[in-house]
Amino acid sequence: MNHQDQHSQDSRIDGEISLLDILLFLKGAYKTVLFFGAFGIALAIAYSVLTPKQYEATAQIVMAQIGAANNNNNNNNNNNNNLNPLGINIEDPALLVSRMSLPTSYSPQVISACGFDDKSEPGAALAKSIKLSPAKGVPNVVELKTVGPTPEVALGCASATFDLIKTTQSQILTPYIEEAKTKLADDQTRLDKAKDLVSRADRSGSAMGVAYLSTRDEIRYLLDEITALKNVVASNQNRVTHLVAPIYASDIPISPKKRITLAAGLFGGIFLGLLIALARQMVAKLKSEAGGVL
Repeated sequence: MNHQDQHSQDSRIDGEISLLDILLFLKGAYKTVLFFGAFGIALAIAYSVLTPKQYEATAQIVMAQIGAANNNNNNNNNNNNNLNPLGINIEDPALLVSRMSLPTSYSPQVISACGFDDKSEPGAALAKSIKLSPAKGVPNVVELKTVGPTPEVALGCASATFDLIKTTQSQILTPYIEEAKTKLADDQTRLDKAKDLVSRADRSGSAMGVAYLSTRDEIRYLLDEITALKNVVASNQNRVTHLVAPIYASDIPISPKKRITLAAGLFGGIFLGLLIALARQMVAKLKSEAGGVL
């Protein structure tokens, strides 16, 4: 029984890895670890030098809006018009992001300004390169980020993309403005006829008739609607797509990131060196045990 306990204890001791074993392993493997650590740094430096630099330009874009025609009739049909006193987005930011993710959204001028002329599928490559996302906490602002081999190219790409967004949103807005103008002209004609009817009723002495009172109510309604439509038409130029601030392009490249690359090269090399040293030790141990058996 004592012999079995002693054998079990010896086996357990042989299976445990002590701190001394780890230190002895590192002492024998430090040259390999240092070599591969230096090799990893060398690869990271070569990657940083050979990889083309990429610069980023950032723009915050306010969506085009149309004035809310807030009269009693509109309030009955759409209560959301009163939610934003500045107007209603002509295009939802999420819809804009989805639209700009399609390769066909980009014109040849934008593709050329972004330097994607030489790509096999320039529209698809540009759609993947451009980052467009709704700004957090602001319902009518989107953030645009573009990249380029130089700050000037990144800035030109952002500017061309903003002009494209501004043009397309203006095209979306135009039919609404034309419809408002048509409605305004029609209401003005109805108002003139109603005023003429009231004037004739005043002269004939039938001012308290049912038709007279109904026409007076219609005049008040038309005046409110005409005011709202004039606000829609007049405020059109003040609510076009525009920038929150000038487009910003940094002189510091966003890639390659030298610090991260060097750290990855160093730790990757050290890890590889440890694996190789451990593999060598295991092979040597197996050979030793095989020689002892023979």
